[in-house]
Amino acid sequence: MTLQFNILDHSGKKTLFDIKSLLAVHKCERALIKKLVKNNNDKQQVYFHHDASLLNSVFDMTFTTREASQSKKRHGSIKGRKILSAVFNEFRWIGTDHSLHRVPACKGVLYAQYPEVRLSGFKADTGIMPRSMAIEYVRENPEVDRYLVIGATAEGKAIAIMLVNPGSEFSREFLHLPFMTNSKVCRLLEISQISGSDKLLTLLKQRVGGRSVKGCRLDADGRTIPFTGTQVHGYTLEHELGIRTNASKDGDIFGIELKCFTSKKLTLFTPEPDGGLYFESFPAFMEKYGYEKAAVYRLTGLHRAGSISEKSGLSLRVICTQKDSLNGELSDYDPTKPLSHQLENLCVVLTDDDDNLAASWSADRLLNNWGVKHNESVYVPASVVRNEHLKEYEAGFEKRVIFGNKVLWCKRTSLERMMKAIAGGVIFLDPAPKYDPDTPKNNKRRSQWRINNIFRDSAHLYEEVREVAI
Repeated sequence: MTLQFNILDHSGKKTLFDIKSLLAVHKCERALIKKLVKNNNDKQQVYFHHDASLLNSVFDMTFTTREASQSKKRHGSIKGRKILSAVFNEFRWIGTDHSLHRVPACKGVLYAQYPEVRLSGFKADTGIMPRSMAIEYVRENPEVDRYLVIGATAEGKAIAIMLVNPGSEFSREFLHLPFMTNSKVCRLLEISQISGSDKLLTLLKQRVGGRSVKGCRLDADGRTIPFTGTQVHGYTLEHELGIRTNASKDGDIFGIELKCFTSKKLTLFTPEPDGGLYFESFPAFMEKYGYEKAAVYRLTGLHRAGSISEKSGLSLRVICTQKDSLNGELSDYDPTKPLSHQLENLCVVLTDDDDNLAASWSADRLLNNWGVKHNESVYVPASVVRNEHLKEYEAGFEKRVIFGNKVLWCKRTSLERMMKAIAGGVIFLDPAPKYDPDTPKNNKRRSQWRINNIFRDSAHLYEEVREVAI
C-alpha cells in the first residue's frame, strides 16, 4: 500500500519563486537545496556536505565529540577515532498550512574517513516527519523527485521544506543555481529581501558615524545609565543602536557580530581549554607553568604557533590526524591541504619541553566559538576621552565616546580560515589567568585569542573585507 503524505510533504510548489516566497516570510536570507537520492532517507541518513565547518558558517550549531581526552601526553591525548557531530540549535519544518514544527535533534554527523557530513534526526516534537523521507516511501516510489530545502536566517535558524515531485520547471531552475562553497551536491538559493546588513548600515549612519556620545549603557528596563568601565565604547555603541544590556551577550544585531574597538590590536574570542592539565586541574596548571608573585600565580606572554613563549616556556601548535594517515598518528595541521581532510582529532595545543599537554582546544570547542555569528562582522573604531560637559560629568557620565566615520565590514569566514590564521601565527593566544590559593574569589580564567592589526589581519579571516563610510 502506497504511503500517504502528511502535512510536512510539499507537492504543490512548482518554481523557485514559490520557495523564496515561503522562506522569506520566516526571514530566511538564503537556502541550501539538495536533490535527494534513493539512499537519502530516515534510516540511511542524508549526505549533505563534506565539511561540517561550512555548514556552521550558515547555521547556528552546537558541536560535540563522543570521547574525552585522558592522557596528559600530546601523542597519547587523543585516542581512537572521535566522531564529530553538530546539532542545529533551531530547526523547524514548514507545514503545508504554513505551521512550524520544531525538530529537537536534527544533526550533522561527520564521518572523517570519507569525509562527509550526513544529516539525521528529522522527527518533529509532534512525532512526525515528512513521509517522503521514510525508507518505505523511497522503496515504493524510487523514481519520484525529492528535494530537501533548508533555509537560513541571519541568526542561523534553520527553516526546512520537503519538496516532492515539484515538476520540470523547478528542476530546470534548480540546475541553474550555483553550488554552495566547495560542494557538488548542495545548491545555494539567495532570497531577495531587505538584508540585516542594509538595516544595520542605516542605523550606523543615523546614530553612530562621527558622533560624540556620553559614555553609557541601556539597563534591562531600557533606561540610559552611566558607564565608566573599560568597555565603555562597546556599551555606548550598543546604547546608540538600542541593544539592552544582557539582551545579546555577543553584541549581535540582525544576526551580525558587532565589535567596537579603540586599538587595532583586539581580542577575537575567548574560548577556554577543554583538555590538558588546565582543564583537569587549573591550580596544578598555574602552579606548574605560571609565575608566583606575592603568593599569587599568573601566566602571561604571547603564544604563537611555531615558537616557544619566552614567559611560560609553552609551545602553541595545531595538530590533527591526516585523512591519509595509516596508523591514525597525530601530526601538524597542513594549511595547504583541505580542512575536511584534517578534521579528525583536530585541536590546538599548548605543550611543554617534555611534550606534556598543558592545555588543548578541541575542534568542537573552536567550532562552537567561530561560526555563523562571525560570518558577518562589523568593526567600529572609537576613541574614549574625559567628558568635558560638566553637567553630564556630575551626573556620572565621566567619559565620552567618539565614533569613527568608517567601519570595517567583513563577510564570509570559516573554521578553515581561522585554523590557517592560528597555524600561520596571525591569531595568537594572549592569556591572563590568575590563581590565588588563599582567596579563590580572586581567581580568573582568561584565554584571549587576539590579532595585532584588524585592518591588516582581517583579510586572513574573511573572504570579503570593505571599509564602509557611515
